[in-house]
Amino acid sequence: MEPLCGNGMRNIELRHLRYFIAVAQAGSVVAGARAVGIVQPALSRQIIELESAIGTPLLERKARGVQLTVAGESFLRDATQLLANLQASRDRALRCAAGQLGELRLGVLPNYLSSAVVTNVLGAFRRACPEVKVLVDPMLSTEQIDAIRQRQVDGGVMAWRRQEAPHLSGIVLLSDRFVLALPSSRALRHKRPKRLADVADLPFVWFDPARSSSQHRFLMTQCERVGFTPRVAQVGSDIPTVLGLVSAGMGCAFVPESLANFCPPTVRLVPLPEVAERFDVEFAFDENVATPAVRQFVQALQQVIGGEDRAIQ
Repeated sequence: MEPLCGNGMRNIELRHLRYFIAVAQAGSVVAGARAVGIVQPALSRQIIELESAIGTPLLERKARGVQLTVAGESFLRDATQLLANLQASRDRALRCAAGQLGELRLGVLPNYLSSAVVTNVLGAFRRACPEVKVLVDPMLSTEQIDAIRQRQVDGGVMAWRRQEAPHLSGIVLLSDRFVLALPSSRALRHKRPKRLADVADLPFVWFDPARSSSQHRFLMTQCERVGFTPRVAQVGSDIPTVLGLVSAGMGCAFVPESLANFCPPTVRLVPLPEVAERFDVEFAFDENVATPAVRQFVQALQQVIGGEDRAIQ
């Protein structure tokens, strides 16, 4: 027999393992042949091929059936485990292909992570795909766009997609608008502003233009239309930082209205008509490279918000 080295193992196929296990469990070649549905001479040849490839007898032929050799007992345990592992691997592969296993990497604008629609969608996806690991990374919209391009995240909850990344697909989760955030202490001492021009002389806490150019352009345009350029006293890296600076009395700022329920008592939110144009917050992803888990997430999302009313754009 060929020793257990060189090309011997290359000749072993899964059918050899299945046939060997059938014979070992049945206790005879005849019964094993009936179990796997082939004729006895053909099965005998398959067993001989396997033993030749292994390099040692696995069965001891007797007048009434067969008996496993010591090597055969060892090989039976390993062959049984190997086929079981292979079946488990197949099952995992199919579940991954169906989006029921693996991981989903999401970027989310920090100020929308706790919004009802986002938490409801995450909950629906968890119920639909409990074995998919969800990784959520707070990111600004521009950071999400770069991360999606570099395959660091699979999708994200972002604003200004149409302006910043029209190549991405998007599903609208909610619409929002900007309101003016004022320190509560100032709001108590001064008349409530009713128009954008009323705050022209106030210092502003501004968002970093490099990190959200569309937001910056929109707000700057609205201010310039009523005749002033905001006097930026402080710059915040994200909305929570901006709110913190407003709370500290560093100036006023434009923030999403959706923050109303999370705003500290030291900050007063005031709507102004000139900045009331609504903008969409969307789940954005690259349709061309969407993983099965992303497609499962889209299904969960559309079930929560209504598939027909919130189509992929």
